[in-house]
Amino acid sequence: MNESSIIHPDVCRRCAAKGRTCCTVTSGDEEFCFPISVSEMAAIRAAGQGGEESFVLVSNTEGFVDQLAHLMPERNIEEAFPAKGSHWRLATTAEGCCVFLGGGGCILDREVRPLYCRLFPLWSFHGQLTWFTAEECLANAECASLAAMIRAMGTDADEVRSLFADMCAKLGLESM
Repeated sequence: MNESSIIHPDVCRRCAAKGRTCCTVTSGDEEFCFPISVSEMAAIRAAGQGGEESFVLVSNTEGFVDQLAHLMPERNIEEAFPAKGSHWRLATTAEGCCVFLGGGGCILDREVRPLYCRLFPLWSFHGQLTWFTAEECLANAECASLAAMIRAMGTDADEVRSLFADMCAKLGLESM
């Protein structure tokens, strides 16, 4: 597969070329990486784009659960991610980059990317569409409105809502 054949919003390509992105974590913050579902892992593997080393099984730490509860207050986080349980996430390199981050952004085909990755920086909070204001996000720096952000990410409001609902369902995050 060749990175130039993968569809990325232009802003994501430019962001990846400038340096630190949403696909990079600071050493020690790996516990806050967003979880992925078993079906998302299976889709990546079925596409021949990831092996066992691409995924990490980690404990549901208190910080991880608290962060999810903050991001999704209307979801039953503790039921899906119990204190003594574990979850899967994408692996990172020694430098903190997602193993699927290339020079032009994500090297995974869009249809097999984890739903969280397809959504970011867009989000649904209490049923309202919004976006994360991450400092490293070039789209955040360039977009002054939700409509501009949605356009920059090459999507529409209906797709964002659908991806969010699908992500929650695959992770077992039922509404309270």
